[in-house]
Amino acid sequence: MTTFTRKNAWNNNGTFENPDLLWYAKAVQVMQSRPIEDATSWWFYAAVHGQYLVNNNTGEPPVGYPNWTDIPYIPAGAKLSSLPPAQVYELFWDQCQHGTWFFPPWHRGYLVALENLLRTIIVEQLGGPEDWALPYWNYLNQSDAGHQSKIPTAFTVKALPDGSPNPLYVPERYGPNGDGNVYVEVGQDTPDDPKANDKCQLDTIYSESSPGPTGTGNLYGYYYGGQETGFSHSNGGFGDLESNPHNFVHVMVGGFNGDTWTDPNASEKEEGLMSDPPTAGLDPIFYLHHANIDRMWDAWNVTGKNSNPNQPDWLKGPSAHGNSQFAMPLDAKGTPWYYTPADVDSTTGLNFNGSPYSYTYDDLSLTSYETAAPKAEPENLTERLNKLGASVPENKIPMSEKKRHEIIGANAGTLSLNSGETQAVVKLDTPSWKTVSKSLKNASVSQLPDEVFLQLENVKGTNNSNFLSVFVNDKFVRSVALFGIRMASQQDGAHGGSGLTFTLNITNVIDELYLDNDIDLSSLNVVIKTKNPLPENNDLTIDRISIYRVAQ
Repeated sequence: MTTFTRKNAWNNNGTFENPDLLWYAKAVQVMQSRPIEDATSWWFYAAVHGQYLVNNNTGEPPVGYPNWTDIPYIPAGAKLSSLPPAQVYELFWDQCQHGTWFFPPWHRGYLVALENLLRTIIVEQLGGPEDWALPYWNYLNQSDAGHQSKIPTAFTVKALPDGSPNPLYVPERYGPNGDGNVYVEVGQDTPDDPKANDKCQLDTIYSESSPGPTGTGNLYGYYYGGQETGFSHSNGGFGDLESNPHNFVHVMVGGFNGDTWTDPNASEKEEGLMSDPPTAGLDPIFYLHHANIDRMWDAWNVTGKNSNPNQPDWLKGPSAHGNSQFAMPLDAKGTPWYYTPADVDSTTGLNFNGSPYSYTYDDLSLTSYETAAPKAEPENLTERLNKLGASVPENKIPMSEKKRHEIIGANAGTLSLNSGETQAVVKLDTPSWKTVSKSLKNASVSQLPDEVFLQLENVKGTNNSNFLSVFVNDKFVRSVALFGIRMASQQDGAHGGSGLTFTLNITNVIDELYLDNDIDLSSLNVVIKTKNPLPENNDLTIDRISIYRVAQ
């Protein structure tokens, strides 16, 4: 069995001198020449991830941009008015798994199906190499003075070497500053400048119910892979891998035309394709971004020696919950490949339509952002107990038992966000808060201290290409990207307009308040800061900010 090797897109300086990119462009060109009713067309495959063309899981498509009929990048040859039969698009379209522990395996299957289609075109129609594999864009790689954070040059030139139009060039791609300079801002997350990094690679636990020590292995609330759910096209259970770098990179690459940030009368139509799930699959850089996310997951397994879930609810996929199966089209007629996470649990020997399939990456380094792995955050339980003044005998840290969740505070009513900073007061339930304080004062191996989380519940709006930075009592917690907020806020969509929900671990902040003798509080002051100004008439709201404790 051949093992295909996916290689770095920045080989040969990221130009068309890199044969992997040149063959990719030529095969994409073939797919883009096919109408959307052909299940092997570029447009059909993009709709598998999500679409704004017909009312499906994403709800009624918008009037005007980003409705696909109003996207200049899509040519008339796509024939968007001649759709495949309803039973076909209802099976395949709007499948992307986000905010769920199915996020990594669903996208792995998506890439494998597309890679095989592209390779078939390359070999059988274009006479190219039989061992071609999808390249990846490792924007976190800082080995060459940071230039790999820039989008590879092959995606920015308007013509292929033969003079034909470059199918990898997308006008609706604006970058983090809205000026058309497309790159990923890499580094430690800061209050004023959210940045992509690979701290998630230091997690040690895939999903929420897996046993293990508190602290390391759960940076932000749903561990590495995401919340344990059924079929989830969009919600709030983002795992650490999906939260950052995945969501951050989507927002930074797609971006927003800078004019709409400075002109209060500008419309929202200038949001980049990568910023929104139902348009992201149209951009060819999407698949190289996801190849890197898949590479990171593979490195987390192979190099980090971390395990994926072994529960039947994950291995069997959403069908274990009575939901849809994952399905990818294999040919123009739409013959389906049905697969489960168990089929794609590993890149070597995965089950592709009943046959073994194997691929690897030329770089399986666990982290790329720093030459040495950064210190895990938050600290592990031993470090936390020592910080709180509790002595810890060697090898005496217990494994976590089933945790108890209790809400201990919330703000009053819906919060409308302004450009810049918006403040909210979250009142605390006194008896419950005293329980948290007591757990910190009595922290020991036998009485583990509570963890504390903040939730931004049902964040709603239409502008995906923005970030929110969250502060508690003047202490910076973290930033979140609003990738997917338009789709999640549609009233007739899969989640009834519930928006996005973000869970943030604020245990370190609460520990600091305790150590500063400032723990006896009746409320917490929460500040939400937008990175970019909000366009005119762009309502960005949070239904509720809640605080809850997790007792061991």
